[in-house]
Amino acid sequence: MSDTFIDVLTLGMWQANCYVIGNLEQREAVVIDPGQGGDGPVQEILDERGVTCQAILLTHGHLDHLWAVPSLVADLDVPVRMHAEDRWLWDSPAAAFGAPPAMLQTQFGLDWQPPTEHLETFGDGQTMALAGLAFTAHHTPGHTPGSSVFITDQVGPAPVMVSGDLIFAGSVGRTDFPRGSRDTQDQSIRRVVLPQPDETRIISGHGPETTVGRERLTNPFVVPLTTH
Repeated sequence: MSDTFIDVLTLGMWQANCYVIGNLEQREAVVIDPGQGGDGPVQEILDERGVTCQAILLTHGHLDHLWAVPSLVADLDVPVRMHAEDRWLWDSPAAAFGAPPAMLQTQFGLDWQPPTEHLETFGDGQTMALAGLAFTAHHTPGHTPGSSVFITDQVGPAPVMVSGDLIFAGSVGRTDFPRGSRDTQDQSIRRVVLPQPDETRIISGHGPETTVGRERLTNPFVVPLTTH
């Protein structure tokens, strides 16, 4: 679709990628993973593109991917959708570090007050109609229990996978955080990533864009999974 767009913002101390994906004809967009300091830049993109935000989608509940959610929800009054298995991180992002909630204030100066009244969940394989586009959510646990990816084939000539921290260009997500599992993550990659067409674009939570075909052939963490 020629009237669609993907804008990327690389945010905060963790250099996490936030995506604004929209439809100029519909004048609507979705925001995915708005991290530290993302509220102002996200609003600037929405204003520059002349679109309104329909929803915020979260690939998982780590702080670098949801830091700006409370302030954005206060400004935009939109639902936030994440997998239910990461609700523990929504309630207390410090749990990702194995730390008490007060750690967010003492170490990062963040007074975490999540807008839980706006929180919604999605299921594995659920297709969400947002901004005139169809996003299919796939539950891909491993990095976190609720880690998920969103796939759409309605933005540009090739399908797009918003992969969060499941897979990156040349690497995969860490699994040494609380409730992470390398074996589970490998299963998620086999089940969700490897069946996708080679031309599928992977836009991940950190680093540059890549494709399924490139990672299938060159990613040292993925290549062994193609032979089993």
